Amino acid sequence: MIARPWTDDLPKCKNTCVASYFSQLGGGSSSNDDYLCFYCQTEDNSCLYGVFEPHNGLDAARFIMQRMAAELLFPPPSINNSEDEIRERLRNAFVSVEKAYIENYDGMIAERTSLQYRLQTLNETQISQNCDNILLRLKEIDQHLSGGATVALALVHNDRLYVANVGETRALLCKTDDNSVLRVVQLTVDHSLHNEDELLRLSQLGLDVNKLRNAQYLGNQPGTRCLGNYLVKGLYRAFPSLGAAASEPVLAEPEIHGPIPLDESCRFLVLVSAAVYKRIQEVKGYEQTNKQLVQTIVENFRKQTDFRKSSQTVLQEIEEEFVSYCVKNNLTPKPNTHTSLLIRNFNFLPPIQSEVKPNVRFNPIVQSKSNTLLNEIDFSNEQSDTNRSIDSRSIDTNRSIESSDIYPSQPYDRDRRIKGYVDFSCYYENVAKARKNGTLPGFIK
Repeated sequence: MIARPWTDDLPKCKNTCVASYFSQLGGGSSSNDDYLCFYCQTEDNSCLYGVFEPHNGLDAARFIMQRMAAELLFPPPSINNSEDEIRERLRNAFVSVEKAYIENYDGMIAERTSLQYRLQTLNETQISQNCDNILLRLKEIDQHLSGGATVALALVHNDRLYVANVGETRALLCKTDDNSVLRVVQLTVDHSLHNEDELLRLSQLGLDVNKLRNAQYLGNQPGTRCLGNYLVKGLYRAFPSLGAAASEPVLAEPEIHGPIPLDESCRFLVLVSAAVYKRIQEVKGYEQTNKQLVQTIVENFRKQTDFRKSSQTVLQEIEEEFVSYCVKNNLTPKPNTHTSLLIRNFNFLPPIQSEVKPNVRFNPIVQSKSNTLLNEIDFSNEQSDTNRSIDSRSIDTNRSIESSDIYPSQPYDRDRRIKGYVDFSCYYENVAKARKNGTLPGFIK
């Protein structure tokens, strides 16, 4: 039984739903033990969200997730912090978590060096007796050292949104324009071998980017940035394709975006692991991936009576469609794939009232070891082919829909009266009978 992470005990943001899905060949599972995300609310109503996508096992990703929460919540951001201070704190958190990861594996790194030295100094007799055991242990150590995670963080502070990421885990902000059309804005940068800026950086290190682009791997991983995975960082020279690099080619340095004002146009935020949208790409192609993900979310909002179940339903729909596609095309999905989806509702849906107001103050019990503009996704223009009623309004089919349009969506009217849904007629009938019989209790007028 895996111990429950302490991040599960943080005060939860009630307007957030999360889901994780561990996809295996022949089936999948989801449970609290599989969650690699957090969504907490501090005493001054700041909110911190994170999605962590593991590489080569879950242990390192769990360590990174819990350490990141500690770095940013003990103590939490102050209402007096400036925007530059918030950005710097996010950046320093990544540096501190990376340092803590390496320190956590110091013993294994030292043992690896010792075992390699022994291999080089063994004579022929000793090699036949000890070589297999040494090589087996080296393989075990390398397995541990290659564990890591890509990360997408979102911090809501003073009605401003800050986003930080390494790797291909994405943050999407869904907001309406002046015509009440929902648009999708990707706030994060994909650190992959499809990113020309990352290819330029690798080229400047002396690497052959054409070979890397064709292989679609940087050592043992597809991304160009991550937390953890010491094997492809400190030990990168062991990989033939990376040995010529002047310095570590895989970075832990995050991209920071924000502050982004959160006004009435901001409808909901999505943090999603790369495995989710890559499943959509596999089935439907690379065009408009973010739009199709958000469209699935919005359609689920319309059908789902319990917002808390939305993320899980969306993941299951995407997984089922992906598996069906693989079966039809005789493809074998990659096993042991972990997917996560976090949705933070701002004002697309009615707010969820908290049953118990969090009354938790974060105390600084963990010491830190270290002291872009929004780019709207550019989709090709398309014409609406149906009249779809949303919130009792319809899309004008005579109007050309903008490139990243999803649905029109009206702001939630907090003062709107709703139709009664409890029938009190039986109660009034019984009161009338009791009054007639003289048995009506005195406290009922």
